[in-house]
Amino acid sequence: SSHHPSNSASMSAWIRASKVRHVHGTLSPENYSELSPYIPVGDSNLLSCSSTHFAFLRSDKNISVVPLSNTGKLGGAVLPTFQHTSAVEAFQFSPHKNEHLVSLTNSGTVSLYSTDTDSTNHRPIASFESSITKATTLTHHPSAANIAAVGGASSLSIVDLEASSVALTDSSYADAVTSASWSYDGSTLYTSCKDNSVKIYDPRAATASATALPTPHKGTKPPQVLALGNTSSILTVGTSMMREREFGLWDVRKLSKVLQRERMGTSNGLMTPLFDVDTSLLFLAGKGDSNVRIYELSANQLHPVQNLSPGGLPQRSVCFAPKRSLDIMDVEVARILKLTDKGVEKIPFKIPRRDKHKFCEELFPPSAAYESAMDAKAYLEGKNANPVLSSVDPSAVAGAKKEETVEEVEQEEVPRTSSVGSSNSANRFNNGASKFRHVHGKSLPMSGRYFNLQPNISTMDGSLLAANEKFFALPWKGGGGQVYVSPLGRTGKVEPNCPLLNTGHTKAVTALSFSKFDSSILATGSDDCNIRIFGVTEEGTSTGMGDDQLIGELKGHRNGIRTLDWHPTCQNVMMTSSLDTTVKIWDVQNFKEITDLGHHHPETINNCSWNFDGSLIATGSRDKFVRILDPRTNEEVHSGKAHAGARGPRVHFCGRRGEDQEVLLTLGTGISGDRQMCLYDHRNLAKPYCTKTIDNGNGVIFPLFEESTGMVYLAGRGDRNVKYYEIGKMEEGNWDAKLCHEFSFDGDPLIGISPLPQTTVDVTSVEVLKVLRLSSSEVQPASFFLPRNADLKEFFQDDVYGDVRSSSTPAVEVSDWADGHNGEMSYDSLRPKNMPLLSERKVVRTSRSKTQAFRQEIEFKEKEDAQKNDMFLKMQAMAVTHEQYNPNKSSGNVVTTASNGVDCTPIYDSDSDGGWSDDD
Repeated sequence: SSHHPSNSASMSAWIRASKVRHVHGTLSPENYSELSPYIPVGDSNLLSCSSTHFAFLRSDKNISVVPLSNTGKLGGAVLPTFQHTSAVEAFQFSPHKNEHLVSLTNSGTVSLYSTDTDSTNHRPIASFESSITKATTLTHHPSAANIAAVGGASSLSIVDLEASSVALTDSSYADAVTSASWSYDGSTLYTSCKDNSVKIYDPRAATASATALPTPHKGTKPPQVLALGNTSSILTVGTSMMREREFGLWDVRKLSKVLQRERMGTSNGLMTPLFDVDTSLLFLAGKGDSNVRIYELSANQLHPVQNLSPGGLPQRSVCFAPKRSLDIMDVEVARILKLTDKGVEKIPFKIPRRDKHKFCEELFPPSAAYESAMDAKAYLEGKNANPVLSSVDPSAVAGAKKEETVEEVEQEEVPRTSSVGSSNSANRFNNGASKFRHVHGKSLPMSGRYFNLQPNISTMDGSLLAANEKFFALPWKGGGGQVYVSPLGRTGKVEPNCPLLNTGHTKAVTALSFSKFDSSILATGSDDCNIRIFGVTEEGTSTGMGDDQLIGELKGHRNGIRTLDWHPTCQNVMMTSSLDTTVKIWDVQNFKEITDLGHHHPETINNCSWNFDGSLIATGSRDKFVRILDPRTNEEVHSGKAHAGARGPRVHFCGRRGEDQEVLLTLGTGISGDRQMCLYDHRNLAKPYCTKTIDNGNGVIFPLFEESTGMVYLAGRGDRNVKYYEIGKMEEGNWDAKLCHEFSFDGDPLIGISPLPQTTVDVTSVEVLKVLRLSSSEVQPASFFLPRNADLKEFFQDDVYGDVRSSSTPAVEVSDWADGHNGEMSYDSLRPKNMPLLSERKVVRTSRSKTQAFRQEIEFKEKEDAQKNDMFLKMQAMAVTHEQYNPNKSSGNVVTTASNGVDCTPIYDSDSDGGWSDDD
């Protein structure tokens, strides 16, 4: 039976907590009227918007663009026109170049225009034939520049706009393509066909590998498909057998069953879906309707938020206005432009907030920028990348324009710090923008990767990848708990019969970790409840390893191992956690148990973490509690509930050298299901210092905290992107996390990730972190860099790098630590020998007041005017000379002049009209 949104459905939306539950839209009084648009008969959507203009099809079937600022009656205005030789079927502004507009005609002609000109009759920058006939759809690639998909009768082509050519063509469609939508990173194309089917495939791969959704809707109208951001969900809209409009929500990983289906009554016009990635809001606007339905995507379900009836004329086409054109400080989260019979109307969607002077970070995460992540060549070669993101905070722009009374002009921008020493100057955390906000990531090419791997993904709790400065290790498919260990220098293809470490576990390896003080010591934990310690060698990685390398075994857990973590200051102490709800502290030197923290957790432990000096541990449990435990006295020091969501928290201590430089980081979900990060004082778990919304993903997040820089990198299982924050203590004593940037990996989604020791970074290129990223078949090395001018890189960046722990000398022995001593950790500087400090670099500084600057500007203008006047006089003199020796004989009486050595030339110089008569 059909389902109609009722009062009960609406009420459930309000009962369900959500940060966007109060979103509302109203018809704006500032509209664009008297445009005389062309109204398509079918389901074509002929409206597109950039951050400065919108484009529509006029009644003469030519495209016109209107600046967004030109509201009101435009009947008498002369609008720029984009001429075409045949009927226009689709057009769209580029997501990477705000001024570029691409159109597709019925005959398959693709044209590229620029709106950045004053002409009223625009001609295309480029135009070419796409081989598509009876064209229907056009959509830009989300991250690759100049790549677009165009569809028509029984075929679809990928076109390269820069080369003005067709790159790929798929002619396997049984009927006309009705819609096309790219996945978030552009690796997959979702298309719908007039034969009522949906096709899912990578257009660069063989069409035989395509996935089909045969009949998403039973009605006669052809469906449309839309990818829902960085999720595994897609949306289809169509009609039922009873001709009711409906939508279907699908998981692309399991298309055999629809996740959700909802019907919305009978009407001739199909629903047009618009999805906002930043807020996970879905807008459904029916053609011929005046209302807009709003849903929120959360946990693979669409929850109704509002059924808006803003009024106005019926909509014929709709589109989003880009995020950067919205009124961010008025908490406008979306804006829809709708084409009517008379013009274009605006519907802003806002969320009520009391304080509109503060940027709302949780509602406005970094959004897609007008910048491509790769070029067309990279995409066609098989690479994928998420869109480039940047902040939409208006203060970031306003701050750059702020005037100061006195300008300081320096040869280079150099942070003022003291040298690295006891105070560890790199620990300073400013209240302004993060100094790491420009950190960018870079993956190594295929020649620097390890591929053709066969990792054993037996658990989804741990990272399944361990690495140090010499080796990396991961569980391998097969029986007997096999582990693949490889030197970092052995890149390239891994053969299927490669040498392995046969650990002797009777079940799969679920956790592994290298010792912090001995790079050859590897600990493995398994579902067989045991932990085994091995001494690995580079020679053994080539010949195979087994019991000969076994150092010892730890037994005592009653269920599978999930966490292995070596003590940060004591070489032979290890902490483990298990599915048996216990945490155990081990003496690895004597292979015996020190402490069993088994009675503190009523439910399974998600993970555990040592604090900076190893005197405390933190645990996160599925009962949603965070506990601080003393591992030597077996006492619970503090506990508290963290995160309101259904998923239990994960914990990680973030500590640095210095007094009171430690904070507890927790990762969990909010009440609306979005992933969150909180910072706590571990002595008071009642309220966090801050809460940061990360995204709406589902995977477990692995935090990588780098002590020397104070940055934390968040990588989620199943994601391709890594977000990174600077964590530090502010002047008032509170801790905060500043979002720096986001980096997207190519290739398959993440399974595990491991940082390399900070001693491996290249400080001469200001490399701040090295990581290894595990996917389904490869380990991908990547580095993160902080941009600095070339002449600054000859100095050691002591404002960036703090001291790092020494990995050669433990601070305390096992027996002393067990007796309550923490020891004194030794530290090493990353500064190479004879490399000068940046803080000691001499900088030439000059200053000038605004008055001096104004005088210099006037003097420069006067000098420029004098040069122009001098040039004008010279050109005038040249013109007079030319007239003397090149007479115009038709101008009147002749005046002759004589000069020695010069042929006398008649010059006509008279006031007479030369016999001219107005009667002639």
